[in-house]
Amino acid sequence: MHRFIVVMLVVLLALPAAALAQDAQAVDASKMGINLSRIKRELAQAQAEETGADDPLRLRFTVEVVGTAPKIDLLEGFNVNGPMAYGPPTHREVLDMLTPKEYRSPAVPFFGLAVAAAQKLWQYNKKRECEAEIEEYRALVMQGVAMAAPRCSR
Repeated sequence: MHRFIVVMLVVLLALPAAALAQDAQAVDASKMGINLSRIKRELAQAQAEETGADDPLRLRFTVEVVGTAPKIDLLEGFNVNGPMAYGPPTHREVLDMLTPKEYRSPAVPFFGLAVAAAQKLWQYNKKRECEAEIEEYRALVMQGVAMAAPRCSR
């Protein structure tokens, strides 16, 4: 499948170039500074090395395109003068885009902090009530009043 896609891509890219090559005038290779005998020798050597791998499903094509390349304007329709209206995405924006909402969490676990603070406050108040109850019991015992000991302990 991969080879089929590559072959189709080569064919699709070669079609516009072949149309332009037909429109171009004949090119004299000697004026281009190319040594044709060296190219023929290298091609013959490459073909001799590849003769060991004869596979009927392995298609090999050689395409020679001679002509002028069309001008491709990649930035057509974009204003490249002046400052950009907006830059690349920040790290936070990329993380927000890539992370599903279910897995996002705040930077500080506010709920966990609130639960811990409530537990500490409850323990602190319980301890203060126990200490106050013990102090009251001591004061009454010192006055000679008989009463039951407090239920809480330090």
